[in-house]
Amino acid sequence: MKKNFKGLSLMSLVFVLLTNFVYAQTDSTEVASIYGFYSYSSSLMNASSASELSIQGNASHTATGVQLTPATSSQFGGLFINGRTFTSVNGLHVEFEYDMKNGAPLSGTYGDGLSFFLYDGAVTNPVIGAAGAGLGYSYNRAMNTYASLRKAGLTGAYLGIALDEFGNFKSKRFQGDSRVNGISGVTWGQGTSHVTLRGAKGAVINSNGLGDGFTGYPVLVTRTTLSNTGAVGRILQSDRSYLPTSNTLPSLFDLRNNAGEFRKVYLDLIPHFITSTTTDGFDIKVDIQTTQNGTPINVINYYHYKTSVPYSENANPQITDFNTSNTEGTPTDQTLNASVPAFLKLGFAASTGAAYQQHIIRNVKLTLPYAAVTNDDVTSTCKFQPVNIPVFNNDIAYKGPISITTPPTGSSANIDYSTFSFTKNSDTDLTLYRKKVTPQGTWTYNKSTGIVTFNPSSGFTGIATMTYTVKGRTVKDSNGKIIEPYGDTAYRSVPATITVNLKTTGCVYSVISNRMVTQGVK
Repeated sequence: MKKNFKGLSLMSLVFVLLTNFVYAQTDSTEVASIYGFYSYSSSLMNASSASELSIQGNASHTATGVQLTPATSSQFGGLFINGRTFTSVNGLHVEFEYDMKNGAPLSGTYGDGLSFFLYDGAVTNPVIGAAGAGLGYSYNRAMNTYASLRKAGLTGAYLGIALDEFGNFKSKRFQGDSRVNGISGVTWGQGTSHVTLRGAKGAVINSNGLGDGFTGYPVLVTRTTLSNTGAVGRILQSDRSYLPTSNTLPSLFDLRNNAGEFRKVYLDLIPHFITSTTTDGFDIKVDIQTTQNGTPINVINYYHYKTSVPYSENANPQITDFNTSNTEGTPTDQTLNASVPAFLKLGFAASTGAAYQQHIIRNVKLTLPYAAVTNDDVTSTCKFQPVNIPVFNNDIAYKGPISITTPPTGSSANIDYSTFSFTKNSDTDLTLYRKKVTPQGTWTYNKSTGIVTFNPSSGFTGIATMTYTVKGRTVKDSNGKIIEPYGDTAYRSVPATITVNLKTTGCVYSVISNRMVTQGVK
């Protein structure tokens, strides 16, 4: 797919260089996003100096990512990307890698798991939720004997997605040291290794324990990854009951990998259109890639998270939490206000208990659903020899209206060549860089062909790298209304890396002689 220039004559080499000089495009600028959204990516590896990140509890920065908990008991840690907000009008696409390994089980199961969460972007100093089964998202209430264990849920919580290895995040509990709403009365065929969604923080109900931060966060949907038969999952209904769900996973897997490889989570929040112009919350999709370069497995398939959610607050005390009674009261019917905040922030949390394991996350990427996708390119060349790289061959942009019923299609043919840019200075940089000069060599881009050319510096050997991004196209109807927004800056891809290896063997060079040639005397 990638070609380089081997064995070029001097004249042909000069022609190639002149051609690329003539047709390489100069820098230009693009229009700022009308949605106010800019993509985000961070490896989280040795990211302690990243100003947008803050950690809580036992979390720590390491060379392989952010360790939310070490593999020891009773640990609790969180990571907030609190220095960045993301507009919610167009939804959100999130990718991250995780590792759950080492540790020790309780009754054969490791614990507890990790959560990824979204919260109101207006919150400036978020506080993580309850430890243990709460996974840093939901609340924990308790009677006076265990008052120290009371903990409000995540500040400003909108949505929590748990990779719940132990399986308690989905469960209703009413006992002296732990009281939280959830699913009860189910004999799970596989109660562990569940992907579970909980909703937003609820309203204050009373002053007897169900106060600010101690209501809501209801279970929306849960499914195990370990079975396709039996009681594999439940989904919240409009009558506040939980309907059994089936699984048709193409392959079964434990959320805990334990084999040294990181797994990858893909999360989509797609606006749920009820008319062509109005929406009601999001359709949520969760996929997990269990092997490197493998096909992601769909676990949650477009759950409709509405802006108004009927649920049952079903772990209530008979009178109050603020006594030593452990008598349960009557559940109450509630309706959750899950209006989507104008701006969202996000974070991660994990916890361990008597069952424990190490939890690490890394390589977080945030874009809009159906933003352009660029993938890394690798090629090689020899000293002094330029190389042409058709970078778009493995990239895609999207075309078509945003919909989960008839999703837009992705193809390299949908890429707008004029939107290409080499490395930008910041997420909000609007310059389109078409030429970059580095100590390793000169990078140029031809917007007519979509070809990147790298010309090594004289005498340089080794590895040269450069990043780039791209977008799709915006389409408007006859009235000027945007129906396909993929040319907006908000839909720019996260950067991909071009790597050029300069070879030192197997190279052929033209030999130019400057020896004087004279005619012999006869």
